[in-house]
Amino acid sequence: MLAEPERTRYDLKFRLLRFPVRVHPWFWIMTLVLGAGALEENGVLSLLAVIAVAFVSILVHELGHALAFRWFGADSHIVLHAFGGLTIPWAALRLRRQRIVVALAGPIAGFLLYGIVYGSNRIYPWAGGNEFVALLYFQLLFVNLWWGVLNLLPIWPLDGGQICEEVCTTFSPRRGREIALQISMALATVIALYSLVCVVNKRQGGIEWIDQLPVDYQGTLWTAIIFGLLAYYSFQVLQRVKWTHSHWQ
Repeated sequence: MLAEPERTRYDLKFRLLRFPVRVHPWFWIMTLVLGAGALEENGVLSLLAVIAVAFVSILVHELGHALAFRWFGADSHIVLHAFGGLTIPWAALRLRRQRIVVALAGPIAGFLLYGIVYGSNRIYPWAGGNEFVALLYFQLLFVNLWWGVLNLLPIWPLDGGQICEEVCTTFSPRRGREIALQISMALATVIALYSLVCVVNKRQGGIEWIDQLPVDYQGTLWTAIIFGLLAYYSFQVLQRVKWTHSHWQ
């Protein structure tokens, strides 16, 4: 999931603050798939808002990583692809604290965008101009808040998972990565199962404690699928790490 996708002749390429940016065709395809529900509920305007918000929000997130890399003397390039985005540095960072700052920079950039969007509307109300602008406003707030929070969960390869690995290897250089991956696999599995319970409850009802939770905390089929994949990915990486350790021993 952290591998850069192959280049295609259909890639969209441009530069942002001198960083090369490449948008893989699968980014648009997956965004359309994820926005299909919005199309059914609110029409084409809602789908366009989903695509625009996903593009801007993920780009800002990756730009946060890229600027942090540059601050520490390593330039990078940005790729938007089917599973979100990647910032690929052109030189490795040697210090643990630098890698942690780079991992934090992506979610922080999203939170800053949230603050700019919300604050500017409070100072000069612009979000109520028309339906499309209102959709952009509320989706920008939702995405940059909750995607940032989810990205900080200690689940590999999310930013929080990478921070968790750095912390675990600080206290246990030999087994730190294994511990971080075990945490990742366990938490992603719990969230995936919880999301499935929420989906069943929405269709059949009858789970009282689920109904009492705020709507924002109720999982969907997409969260079940995404976190199920993350749990499986963590399991695969964990098996490779264990195999490596056993053979080196």
